[in-house]
Amino acid sequence: MYVEMPEVDDAFEAEESFGSVESVKAASDIYMPMAGTVMDINEELEGNPGLVNEAAETEGWLVKIKLSDPDATADLLDEAAYKAV
Repeated sequence: MYVEMPEVDDAFEAEESFGSVESVKAASDIYMPMAGTVMDINEELEGNPGLVNEAAETEGWLVKIKLSDPDATADLLDEAAYKAV
């Protein structure tokens, strides 16, 4: 029903809340996976928040960030490893 987004140039630490999503049943915070600065927000979600569920891997993205430490991605799982968990 609603997606609350940060502003471009806002900086966040890893695991810090940067916005929220609200459905008919609940509201939930969204947490930054890695420390960084917001470079872009998906303005399409303002008029169509359902994209988060309908197209999460394509048009439903939330924010694009510039990582504070690009080397921090070394510990992330790729798609195959994530699905194996």
